[in-house]
Amino acid sequence: MTKSVIVIDDDEDTVRLFSEFLEENKIHVSGQGYSGKMAVELFQEKKPDCVLIDIMMPNGSGFYAINKIKELDPEAKIIAVTGDGRFTTEQKLEKLQIPVIYKPFKMDEVISKILN
Repeated sequence: MTKSVIVIDDDEDTVRLFSEFLEENKIHVSGQGYSGKMAVELFQEKKPDCVLIDIMMPNGSGFYAINKIKELDPEAKIIAVTGDGRFTTEQKLEKLQIPVIYKPFKMDEVISKILN
């Protein structure tokens, strides 16, 4: 069965490149968004198997979206993709039990985390 994913990042090029790579690897991108607010809306609408989300974004950070999505579905699979390597960010993600992929990332690592 094909996995469905929504890709959320405030950088449109990142969203486009992620989406193209995932589709090439037989992972269905059911939605694309550019803010934490859009992430929550897309999650409710699309009910994806996985959410790939940036942390630092305008109009609702990744943390905002993670908390709202977890309220809607405590079992939601969310993977943070960020360039923010600050210790406080790492601590927050660990506390929320959110796996993280740091930019610049390897696409093989992204695929592996989605499929596992």
